[in-house]
Amino acid sequence: MKIDKFEILTLIIEQLRADLATLEQAVAIARDTATHSDCLGSSKYETMGLEASYLAQGQGTRLLEVERSLEYFKRLKLAEPSLVIGLSSLVLLDDEEGERQMLWLAPEAGGLKVQYGDLIITVITPKSPLGRTLIGKSAGDDFEITIAGKSRDFEVSAVY
Repeated sequence: MKIDKFEILTLIIEQLRADLATLEQAVAIARDTATHSDCLGSSKYETMGLEASYLAQGQGTRLLEVERSLEYFKRLKLAEPSLVIGLSSLVLLDDEEGERQMLWLAPEAGGLKVQYGDLIITVITPKSPLGRTLIGKSAGDDFEITIAGKSRDFEVSAVY
């Protein structure tokens, strides 16, 4: 299987840019709602303005996370692939049922998915149970992991 890691990196950056644009709009709307005069309650029981400010704060936090992720991937220099899985490794996994998944291990943007040909690439972090388990593995390694209470067997088919 021919994999162009630079093309996948470009897809991740494009997705993060799109997410950032959407979040910037959401933050602006939430901020405007929180400060709009119609949202200021006339009693302590009218909390729309307070609720909107919480939403704006949460959206702002998410915006900072996406900005940090985008900066990480924009600055990432792709080196020759290592035989051992580490940060910025692209990993092809097969499970016991023959299902394949492609994962990009990164310190940021966990859960982000991009379409690459007929594959969906998911970014995972070393903080996740699967990411933590993958560190140090190589192509051909088998391992078992419990995810959401279910034990699963995987084989590392390739490392890019």
